[in-house]
Amino acid sequence: MSAAPGYDSTSSQKASAYAIVGADVALADRLLQRHAVVVEDGRIAGILPEDACDPGIARHRLEGGILAPGFIDVHVHGAAGSSFNDGDVSATASAARAILAAGVTTLLPTLASAAIPQLLQGLDAIREASTLPDMPRFAGAHLEGPYFSSAQRGAQSEAHLRDPGDGSADALLARSAEIRMVSLAPELPGAVALIDRLVDHDIVAAAGHTDGTIDDLLRAQRAGLSHVIHLYSGQSTTKREGPWRVPGMLEASLASDDLTVELIADGKHLPPALMTIAYRALGDRLCLVSDATSGAGMPDGSRYRMGPSEYLVDNGVGVTLDRSSFGGSTTLLPAMLPIARNVLGIGAIEAIAMVSSVPARAARLENVGEIALGAHADLVHLNDRLEVLAVARDGLWNAGRNHH
Repeated sequence: MSAAPGYDSTSSQKASAYAIVGADVALADRLLQRHAVVVEDGRIAGILPEDACDPGIARHRLEGGILAPGFIDVHVHGAAGSSFNDGDVSATASAARAILAAGVTTLLPTLASAAIPQLLQGLDAIREASTLPDMPRFAGAHLEGPYFSSAQRGAQSEAHLRDPGDGSADALLARSAEIRMVSLAPELPGAVALIDRLVDHDIVAAAGHTDGTIDDLLRAQRAGLSHVIHLYSGQSTTKREGPWRVPGMLEASLASDDLTVELIADGKHLPPALMTIAYRALGDRLCLVSDATSGAGMPDGSRYRMGPSEYLVDNGVGVTLDRSSFGGSTTLLPAMLPIARNVLGIGAIEAIAMVSSVPARAARLENVGEIALGAHADLVHLNDRLEVLAVARDGLWNAGRNHH
């Protein structure tokens, strides 16, 4: 993995040395019982049997449950009435703190399709918010658009869709150090050339809102595309050309050997059967994302904005005002973890990986998404139902809640 080129925003302080005890410790392949995790200067400095721990070190005792890595959301637009597309520092910080308080310690703040100046303004606000205290770890922005297919735009603003080869990417790539991922439709004119440029700038190229075929995806992969956003949403499916069946982006994603792929597990976007198919096909390359909007945490009937468009919270999910399309989710990532575990019938370790190590791999992030020596002490305490009880950022507990 390479280090994220975006922001490594830091807490206002770092935790002094102490040992976390009392909970099972979620490693990549197993749960450790009766072990301590030693935190020093905001990093994990030791993982050892509790009875081997220095008797003089301070202890932070958890009452059972699981100590897991802090969650990573690589596709999240906002929360609690604020959107990253607002281009406002205060709104960006408010959304980020709500996301952190819920259990997401690292995120790719995601900007939906908008005019290029508005996207640049969004990047400005993300950069400035990353310097404020009590923020999650900003690992660079995710630009979800504007290079998308009109036929598969979903809730994306049609007025702001563009072709990758129209020259507008120059202004965005001038800010490449602030961008971690760009989603685009691989079949559009200039898409493969843009993927080449993204890869050269160490930006993850992802397929999304695409009406292309398996051949389009394969060409994009050869150019370096490595990720697919929100499986089943904004994806073409098999079509007929005469007697021949041509796989679309959905089937191509499911059949892929090395792509990482996102799933929205809010219990609204996808029925259990489709989630099960995705897990059977993709296994440890499937990560959960919230696709949460500023509507996250707001009651039914609330209206919210994402980019230039307005949406409605209806039956616990975001929809367009005519209810013809989803408009992102209104569920934050930690609440999706128990849903995915129950629907898929998987163990705690497999489920936790879908919100930690797999998204870290997808976004090529270092020292997050795992409990390992030298990793950031970004942690969550979960109960046995995998619900978040407490959050630590750089080893400091109650992260994100001091400003609520």
